[in-house]
Amino acid sequence: MLKFITNSCLSTSEVKLIKKYKKQVFSIGEGIKKNYLPGLEMAGWTDPTNFFDNSELNKMIKKANSWKKEKIKNVVLIGIGGSYLGIRAAIEMCNGIVDQKINFYYLHNMASSYVYEIMKKINKSKFVIVVISKSGTTLEPAICFNLLRNLMLKNFKAKYTNDHIVAITDANSGCLHDLAIKNNWTRFVIPNNIGGRFSTLTPVGIFPMILADINIREVLKGATQALADTKSFNLSENSAFLYAVYRYYFYTEKKKKIENFIVYDPSLQFIGEQWKQIFGESEGKNNKALYPTTSLFTTDLHSIGQYLQEGNKNFVETTLWVNKPKHEVNLKIKDNVDKLKYLDGWNLNDVNKMAFKGTISAHSTKGKIDNLIIEIDKSDAYHYGYLFMWLSKAAMMSGYLLKINPFNQPGVEAYKKNMFSLLNKK
Repeated sequence: MLKFITNSCLSTSEVKLIKKYKKQVFSIGEGIKKNYLPGLEMAGWTDPTNFFDNSELNKMIKKANSWKKEKIKNVVLIGIGGSYLGIRAAIEMCNGIVDQKINFYYLHNMASSYVYEIMKKINKSKFVIVVISKSGTTLEPAICFNLLRNLMLKNFKAKYTNDHIVAITDANSGCLHDLAIKNNWTRFVIPNNIGGRFSTLTPVGIFPMILADINIREVLKGATQALADTKSFNLSENSAFLYAVYRYYFYTEKKKKIENFIVYDPSLQFIGEQWKQIFGESEGKNNKALYPTTSLFTTDLHSIGQYLQEGNKNFVETTLWVNKPKHEVNLKIKDNVDKLKYLDGWNLNDVNKMAFKGTISAHSTKGKIDNLIIEIDKSDAYHYGYLFMWLSKAAMMSGYLLKINPFNQPGVEAYKKNMFSLLNKK
């Protein structure tokens, strides 16, 4: 399960914080219950019944199994933002980075060298395409899909191509929808009441997770439990909303500018990237909110550790810690030739845990940095579902505390408008 630990926060006690903000949170709760706060029409992800359309789920399982029977080893996943981050976060958290049965190639960028290298790597080998876009016209995935579809057509012709593309898109309209209908591609639907960064537990994330052999029912079970655990607007009973309140307090009262989200395992780095999008895109409006950034420890302790310990204290830290790793590595040190005899009998995860505890102590006591800890038991399907939903609920409350709509992202269109102008798009 998930524990939210606040005893390394220096600025205030949990008891005082709950007392200070309980009325504000209850007021927001009334607005959510009565459906008058902005953006709630896009909060479909907060209804667990949306997760269990068994007919759609069975179609996804059937399609995935048909590809697995062909022994397909290469999946090209084309999407950006919420159509990419949660998928990679879930797959790497649950399956690790190195030892994956299927090779996932993520096309989320239009850098020519990156796209070229992926195309060269897969070239004439059998591969499948999962393309995710509500409209089909978002430039990055549209370009990548055009290139990969043409590569597939060149190497394997039309029938293979049409059988080996899955389009995850709008139910009724859009360029990708129309192409899928015309070419008879398998198509799954992105619900209209769920925005990109909250869409991981729709076909957007569910179908790729099934391909990756992640137990999707466990993912959905974890998410459903998180929804139940975060239903109350009593801060003593809802740790996700308590996390939102801490963030609001740091920003408004302590005048902090940055939140550094820390993980201690490379397979969790994309959990950090998904966290960054969930909070950055939900809150970064009207010149408000903490700037979300991420760190991988202990690696980054040897690059920015000096700054974190003794630099400008305009930031707070939130650490995600997982108690039980997927694999244990025991240390057997026979001699002291490399001065490691003192570690004989330890396992590597416990050494990492001591680094985590030592860093929290150094940063909070000597560095005077406020630290929050999110602790989960395992890096598995259930805990991914739980964590994703817990963070999403926290972001919703965090946005409403700032008096902004946490579900839109109007600023994203600014760069697109300029880019299309420079490209002479008519």
